[in-house]
Amino acid sequence: MKSNINLTEDEKDCLQELMNIAYGSATAAITEILNAFAKLSIPKIQIIDAIELKPYLAKELNLNEEHLVSLQQINGTISGENMFVINKKSARNIAFKFGLEEDEINDEEICDIVLEITNILSSSTISKLAEDIDTNVSFSAPIIKNLTSISELNNLFISKYEKVIIISTQLNFEDLNIHAELFIFTTDNSILYIKEKLNKILDEL
Repeated sequence: MKSNINLTEDEKDCLQELMNIAYGSATAAITEILNAFAKLSIPKIQIIDAIELKPYLAKELNLNEEHLVSLQQINGTISGENMFVINKKSARNIAFKFGLEEDEINDEEICDIVLEITNILSSSTISKLAEDIDTNVSFSAPIIKNLTSISELNNLFISKYEKVIIISTQLNFEDLNIHAELFIFTTDNSILYIKEKLNKILDEL
């Protein structure tokens, strides 16, 4: 039965619109903290088989250079995981924007800053989405790791699920060499709940 999980074009458009609004509140929060204009690209939304996730990420991410990956579990009716991926150079540039001097920047400081950005993005986007589809969510503390190959992503919770909905966007800063990507993964029952709420919104239009 669960194999029939999918989104129609209307449902996808509706979710994209909700995510645009959610990303608006996230970019405002980050712009304010860093005092630099941040932009999140139009979200890309797709549902794939969970076993295809690693090959998908291998294709999407340029892992020729070292990246930092921050993972944060989402708990509630919408359950899943947020994944924030940023290359080391961009992470250093964010550290400068946080006001750190060259001699203050070390791996620990960079990790703390990436975790803080993850918290802002997660709480802003998912909380706003949850509010718009009438539910509540909570977040586990994010964890961070260095990533030099996709095989190192062995702690993704995905093995428990059949399908995964991927909402992905790129975070860019104007005039700054900072590029990162945010992936939101939600699964099986969450997708069915989201579908139901999207249809309620569509019916009211």
